[in-house]
Amino acid sequence: MNARSVSEGGPVARPSAQQKYVETLVKDQGLISRRHEQICDAALKLFTRKGFHQTSVREIAEASGLPIGTLYTYIKTKEDILYLIYRRIFGIFQERMLEATDGIEDPSRQLKAALEATLKIYDEFQDVVLLLYQESHALGRRAVQSLVDVDRSYVSFFRQILEKGNSRGQFAVKDPNLIAISLLFLCAVWALKRWNLKDYALPEVIEHLDNLIMHGIASR
Repeated sequence: MNARSVSEGGPVARPSAQQKYVETLVKDQGLISRRHEQICDAALKLFTRKGFHQTSVREIAEASGLPIGTLYTYIKTKEDILYLIYRRIFGIFQERMLEATDGIEDPSRQLKAALEATLKIYDEFQDVVLLLYQESHALGRRAVQSLVDVDRSYVSFFRQILEKGNSRGQFAVKDPNLIAISLLFLCAVWALKRWNLKDYALPEVIEHLDNLIMHGIASR
């Protein structure tokens, strides 16, 4: 996948959520949202090509078409930009998964739909996912804690499906939270280990993982 606008193809996290951690000198929330998108899109192309640490804030300003002084009214540090990219991706993950499972009541079908949606997102944004896994250490403590909270809500979505399947006698999952975390990491392998999976097509991977997971958690 080539670097692309992470706002393409699906909704993003609300601006108010993005500004929860990032401080700005501007008060217009709509303008902040547009400028953050502009900055993140430019930064993402540079980060995926050159690396986070090798990219300067001045280069990001030039690529985004903003004077560097203007850019600093919307972010304080380069780490802020990485954090905003994280939030954007998490927002896409959550919205896409909700769309994929909307109207599905059966836990087995709901879980399959959520897994397929997650794998497709990892495929679509695999360069971004790899970047975020590699550079998460660059974030400050407050940013990391904020992202942990968002990640927990994503895990919670899977956990609730597993718990519902347990209550209906479809699943036999002893620790739904642990399995929810494991399922998400298993899906991330498609992006993180792609050099070992280059001979496999995404539909094939979805089918195999679906069979493995559904047989593994099914009630006997």
